Amino acid sequence: MAKATNIDGPSAEVDVTIVGAGVAGLAAMRQLEERGLRTCVLEARDRIGGRILTLHDERLPHAIELGAEFIHGSAPELIEITEAARIVPFAVEGDRWRMRGGRLQHVGDFWQRLHTVMRHLKSDGEDESFAEFLSRGPGGRGAGDARALALQFVEGFHAADPSLISAKALANGGSPSEAPGEERAMRTPEGYHGVAAWLAGGLDDRIFLETVVERIEWAPGSVSVLARGQNSSATTVNARAAIVTVPLDVLFATGDKGAIEFSPAPPIIEKMRTRLKMGCVVRVVTLFKDRWWTGKLSAAPSGASLDTMSYLFGDSGDFQVWWTLHPAHLPAMVGWVGGPAASRLAGLSSEEKRHRAIASLAKNFGVSKRRVESQLEGFWTHDWDTDPFARGAYSYPLVGGSQAAKQLSRPIENTL
Repeated sequence: MAKATNIDGPSAEVDVTIVGAGVAGLAAMRQLEERGLRTCVLEARDRIGGRILTLHDERLPHAIELGAEFIHGSAPELIEITEAARIVPFAVEGDRWRMRGGRLQHVGDFWQRLHTVMRHLKSDGEDESFAEFLSRGPGGRGAGDARALALQFVEGFHAADPSLISAKALANGGSPSEAPGEERAMRTPEGYHGVAAWLAGGLDDRIFLETVVERIEWAPGSVSVLARGQNSSATTVNARAAIVTVPLDVLFATGDKGAIEFSPAPPIIEKMRTRLKMGCVVRVVTLFKDRWWTGKLSAAPSGASLDTMSYLFGDSGDFQVWWTLHPAHLPAMVGWVGGPAASRLAGLSSEEKRHRAIASLAKNFGVSKRRVESQLEGFWTHDWDTDPFARGAYSYPLVGGSQAAKQLSRPIENTL
């Protein structure tokens, strides 16, 4: 675990300065150090991990994830890390359900329904928004339900406004391919933080927490990173290059806490304002006295059991998806909403989100709010939108920006 909080002295000299101690920054640090380069990682928060935020509670023998949770698809880079760190992820299995018109319906062919629509996306030709794509009725007359599912998927999984996100980008990996393993999701009961901790292991003295980067001055082959540490102490780190791994809207921010001023300003940053957008997600974790949803539910088909439920795609606008910790039989559920609906919840108090989560669960399972509230023992959430060092969940490409992420990641003068 990184413990350093201040750079020793007003300045330091390294080969490469890394801004941000999320997984990208930590992975860059480890690879560069293994190649014999001296690095320095500057992290604004008092912890490593970035948008990984793992908590533990003695009442729940499983990690509480308020940020990243799943390993999606084959993910060879992440699997390599988990194997090296002896972290054992397990596949998320179980049954998917939907609430529609007050009735719970089993969804045994979720991915097939999704592919019915998504396979019509085109990676060539003129770009358009996903909403425009849907308006043409891909999949035909009988695919209305599948289109509704695809819309919910794009808003939730991509945290995107369907009227803004690039359809061409979605065609290039916007949904899992039908290849074996690509539809798989995995999680680890110990939590995603183990990935960040392993990457930082043995290199704690390279990581400086509570150090907020304010300005980056650069010229080809030379970078000076001006930061402010604990007690507002000023620090300058000089290097041959800098790797900036902050979230998109932190990169776009100007003039307030967490904003980074570049001198000179790379033109690519301004260009990306019309190519990429930060998406919004609100997630909550709920802990109950017992797994009340496995009992008799009037909204469920006669004789049906939700004992092996993994996901519920709901009818509630506040939280569109709920999932359990299946195959672990634990009395906890995660509520999730992305896209425009999430933007309406961002900034609300934790207590207000708690009330809305209870109402959402009641509606989506066809039970009373009193029944849900009487079972509730724990509630956790983190507002990534108002977090000055995140300013959202993750980014997505706008119409015309299907290649924007690749363009933004390219080195500038082999220096930034």
